[in-house]
Amino acid sequence: MHALIFRPPREEDWPQIWQLATDAVVHVEDAPSQDEWLRNRLGFQGERVHFVAERAEEVIGYAAVERRAEEPDATFRIFVVVPWATQLDVAEALYERAAAELTGLGARRAWLREYASDEPLISFVRRKGFEVTEQYLLEGRKLVTLAKNLGGGSLTV
Repeated sequence: MHALIFRPPREEDWPQIWQLATDAVVHVEDAPSQDEWLRNRLGFQGERVHFVAERAEEVIGYAAVERRAEEPDATFRIFVVVPWATQLDVAEALYERAAAELTGLGARRAWLREYASDEPLISFVRRKGFEVTEQYLLEGRKLVTLAKNLGGGSLTV
């Protein structure tokens, strides 16, 4: 079996990352195209560490920790992108790597925003200690914000 490796994304990886993001939400009712998500990742301005998980020269996962300048110090958004039905081992490895990056960055809080119906992802991060801190509608879709205290301050993002 081929080892799982982590590396920074390359330009040619982005179509596969888009496909992973699309596959990650196939179970979400009325999930929009992941085009906007990809544009946001490509155009991100701020502090970010991101990487792909690769096995046998195939990109099979993506993760990032990000902080925009306007966000509170030591508060980072986290992404773990895998097809949830088939890649839980990869999700675990990506999360552990992202958690290590958060520690290295001195993060005190981490958060993510997801579709309320994205049960596989929400269940996964809740097992990692994230709590739902906000629920709301955006363009007719129910979203939730989840956050985790990593050593200081409130969970409010």
